[in-house]
Amino acid sequence: MEHVVTVHEDNSRADKVVTNICRDAGYAFIQSLFRRHRIKVNGLKISASHRLHAGDVVKIFADLSETRRDQPEFVQRLWKQLQRMIIFEHEDFFAINKPPGLAVQSGTKVGMCVDALIKSYPEHRCHLVHRLDKDTSGLLLVAKNQTAARRFTGLFRENKIHKTYLAVVDGLITTSGRIENFLEKSFIDDEEKMRVSESGLLAVTEYRPLKSSNGHTLLELKPSTGRKHQLRVHCADVLDTPILGDVKYHSNSQHRRLFLHAQKIFIEELETEIEAPPPAHFGDWI
Repeated sequence: MEHVVTVHEDNSRADKVVTNICRDAGYAFIQSLFRRHRIKVNGLKISASHRLHAGDVVKIFADLSETRRDQPEFVQRLWKQLQRMIIFEHEDFFAINKPPGLAVQSGTKVGMCVDALIKSYPEHRCHLVHRLDKDTSGLLLVAKNQTAARRFTGLFRENKIHKTYLAVVDGLITTSGRIENFLEKSFIDDEEKMRVSESGLLAVTEYRPLKSSNGHTLLELKPSTGRKHQLRVHCADVLDTPILGDVKYHSNSQHRRLFLHAQKIFIEELETEIEAPPPAHFGDWI
């Protein structure tokens, strides 16, 4: 198989481009092709992390029938699973209510993921346009084509898509407020975390208490930036009320599930608000 890199794929990682080309192939299968040097660019061996440029010629020396994702029965099972998650549909995109514990993208030690599920959508090459942490539940928008994906990426960048989250935190909060600081990646005890730092990127969150009980508070959180772990860090390190179940930023958490849910998305351009019900472990908080 041969593919010429487009201008829209310029500076993309090789494994991302190959995944889009071979949409029925799994993450592990594609990574094995790179390890076995069965993917070349302009005639040269490359790694999965190699950055491609418009005009590069990608050649894949493999029989894609090696992967079970080519089997119609398997694709049909994925499609049925995806259908159960879809809560809103438009001609250019759809929205799913992601359950907690389901990863959005493939990676080490990841089995099924949202990115694999959306490839089963009939007659469309779907694209993720934003992310949620594996343990965070709730709304995800999925574009049905590349044009819609670029449009949504621009709307997110221009802050014309507004997200509302629900979180149960360990502590009492009685007043609303706004957090505006800077976050950057760091390594603490060999674990990657985000931390507040003046050398980081701007992170802004508005918060409002909805309900309190037994030393815990149900918060409404509205981020206007999309930094990694932004809400988790703002709750734990700024408000000093970590989210229940957040073992990364609250080492003493006794809860098995993370109490963070992407509840609503409002798309200005379409004047459309989509809402997803929280998972069962939120229980009496809702």
